[in-house]
Amino acid sequence: MVEFPSEQSMIDFLNRGLVISPWLAGIDARGRVDEAAFFLLDEGAQEFINTSWTDEFQTQAFGAMPVSSRMPRTAFYEIAASTAVWLAHEETGQPDVSLELTEQAMAMVRQFCSDYDPATLVQLYRVATQYENMQAIAYYEEMSERNFTLGRLHRPWVEYSLSDELLLGVARGNYRIRVGEGQRLVSLTIEGQETFLRTEEWLEATGYLARRVRQLHLSRFNLLSNFHELAAAVMPDWVGHRQSFTQWLDLQPGMTVLEVGCGDGVFTFDGGLAKTVGPSGRVVATDASRGMLNQAMKRNQECDWVTFQQAWAEQLPFPDGAFDAAVGVSFLHFTQLEQALSEMRRVVKPGGIVGSFHPLPFSMDAPFFKEWFAPLLALASKNDRERPKDFLTSGEGMLDAFHRAGLTAVTSELVQKRALFWDVSAVMGFSAGVGWEQEELARIPWQAREDVWAQIASRGERVCVTFPREDRVIQIPMQMLKGRTPKQECG
Repeated sequence: MVEFPSEQSMIDFLNRGLVISPWLAGIDARGRVDEAAFFLLDEGAQEFINTSWTDEFQTQAFGAMPVSSRMPRTAFYEIAASTAVWLAHEETGQPDVSLELTEQAMAMVRQFCSDYDPATLVQLYRVATQYENMQAIAYYEEMSERNFTLGRLHRPWVEYSLSDELLLGVARGNYRIRVGEGQRLVSLTIEGQETFLRTEEWLEATGYLARRVRQLHLSRFNLLSNFHELAAAVMPDWVGHRQSFTQWLDLQPGMTVLEVGCGDGVFTFDGGLAKTVGPSGRVVATDASRGMLNQAMKRNQECDWVTFQQAWAEQLPFPDGAFDAAVGVSFLHFTQLEQALSEMRRVVKPGGIVGSFHPLPFSMDAPFFKEWFAPLLALASKNDRERPKDFLTSGEGMLDAFHRAGLTAVTSELVQKRALFWDVSAVMGFSAGVGWEQEELARIPWQAREDVWAQIASRGERVCVTFPREDRVIQIPMQMLKGRTPKQECG
């Protein structure tokens, strides 16, 4: 029977900004760690074992299972390293890890151990990495023992053997090893399949899987330095639609406006938000991606009434009623919708404006699209879904969310935006940044995700030869939504 730590411990772990796996911090091949930071991590992990790890914690974390001290040592090392990479993403927009960020990450891990205990930290690591391991075996049905222990297909960033995790899985009755085709093959037992499902349910309930997708998206978005050019190639009407949205919001000169999810500043500047508010007003543009903020700030040549600040939509660092309006374009579908709208309403004055312009689910029935994205559609079908799971919510769902947020005088208008699938590199780069497919891909192992993406790119090359340009266009439904915060009642 699988045992889990408390759900609250994982929730608190995530809220503190701790990260369990480098993949979740987008480290892949581009993660760069200072040599002194490597030494500090190794030294800190050994100190963790020497001073904090006791027989009592070993028993609490693993019961009677035979486990060496390498696993708790690895847990501390990998969590600290992954958290340092994530801090680098948040502070610089790049995965370059300095000595200072490493020290900060290690202090965060030690504080968690102090507030809970070292065994809880290791248990959380065990559950999350168990999920990665089981997810890979379930996807491939069988893996060679060598591929498993080297992590080639599911955890390629590890520089150590996963043999301890394999032995623990066998001891718990989750894994079976058989000899076939001249090699030792690892598969899930019936109990292992049940454990995998329970683990996935637990990680879903704690918010870990949702955070995992968001971290994957943000880390990729940070590293996309040419998003403006890619978006212009795929969505040629994107500036014009933003200008129409600005006019539709009925903003006035002199207003104090919060822009949420500003990206590289296309709505702020090209879309006319800064110009509409004018120098007598103020625009505070926020985004969770430091990389995008860096690009937006470079574009701010003349508008000294526009400032930029890193912030998550769900945790806006502003006092109640600080703005006349809180608005944004193509960001709300990436957030925890209810919490983001609640925060936007909170920071707007009574009677102020809350507005969003966002994409809605689009048809995937075009012949060229079905041919191009066949691997993704097949993956969705394998997971018993009619279409790939994505971030997008229906127009009715978004409208309901505005009403549930307590906004009044809610108005909605639908428009159509063209998506041109004419240039493979632009489409693939733009899709990687927007990440509409990532929720589906996040549920498969790392290498499978890379393989599917490579297959889609290859199929795109053939599709662009087979189908004429005019047939490679999709209409994306877009929704403009705005509402008013309730006015204060007299008396």
